[in-house]
Amino acid sequence: MTSQTVLVGTYTEKLPFVDGKAEGIYLYSLNEATGELTYLSTGVGPRNPSYLATDPTNSNVYAVQETEVDDSPAVHALSLTNYNLTPINEQPAHGGLPCHIIVDATGKYVLSANYETGSIAVYPIRKDGGLDAATTIIQHEGPVTNQKPPLGPHAHAVVLNAANDRLFVPDLGFDRVLMYFFDSRSGSLTPSDPPFVQLHVGAGPRHFIFDPQEKYAFALGETDGTISVFSYRNGMLNLLQTISALPETKIPSNSAAEIAITSDGRFVYASNRGHDNIACFRFSDGELFATGHTSTQGHTPRDFAIDLTGTYLIVGNQDTSNIVTFRINQTTGALEPTGHEISVPNPVCILPLNLKPQH
Repeated sequence: MTSQTVLVGTYTEKLPFVDGKAEGIYLYSLNEATGELTYLSTGVGPRNPSYLATDPTNSNVYAVQETEVDDSPAVHALSLTNYNLTPINEQPAHGGLPCHIIVDATGKYVLSANYETGSIAVYPIRKDGGLDAATTIIQHEGPVTNQKPPLGPHAHAVVLNAANDRLFVPDLGFDRVLMYFFDSRSGSLTPSDPPFVQLHVGAGPRHFIFDPQEKYAFALGETDGTISVFSYRNGMLNLLQTISALPETKIPSNSAAEIAITSDGRFVYASNRGHDNIACFRFSDGELFATGHTSTQGHTPRDFAIDLTGTYLIVGNQDTSNIVTFRINQTTGALEPTGHEISVPNPVCILPLNLKPQH
């Protein structure tokens, strides 16, 4: 049996949008033959460790502490050895409700986004895997769009390109994807030219991904459930298509959450909270073609991930506290239930890893 490790970020405390009851970060083994998840351990420490990232060697895990601005929001560093997590240290988030976190390709910096206050931060990684104080902090500012009610800045994700020299930040409040030059020698960020790409009013961009060849990019609109497709060349984004990820039946409370693409670039998926489904698309020559929706077998699919082999899509239903594994049809991209489901309190981030036990 071959397997990979799946980390699950969760909510451990109550927030306005969730009654968190988890204990911390959960580790599971994924059976690559069947899609079954088996419990390994729980890492306790960070409060509301909703989103996670690892360094290039998978030796350390970095987690946001998703708490409001007046409740000590932070980013945490933890070591990962033999499927066990041990806290190293933490640093202030420099903004409220930190909601996304990544490690750059060199393994020298952690970058995070703060939803409540619309700021981003860069932290150097120490030799022991811990975090030094933030060396770059940027507060998004500017005119609000015509959304009603009008919103201020709400940075929702941080995404580096493959070259590790450009950062893309979807900001839900501005209906923009902001763009920065990233210097991996110093960890500094400077606005690119142009400094952002504007989406349509009310899109509410939440997450942003590239296709495997990095010729195209996709921005998922949380507010209206759309996907904006861009061509990408020399740091420039040019809009090609805007398509809805929603079923024909509208639900006013729906909000989109996550987007992912298969490693061969043929299929794209997006989750809908409210409709509680995964929208499936075929992708070809810069265009998405809707192929249907699959129930997530729970409520509020906050996050999902495609496993490292491209065989399975693993989705966490935040409000029914269950994680369901689907098999990806390699011909059509359709999601087929495996029959495997586990209970995890308030799952958010799903992070598959190739992890070997250390001795």
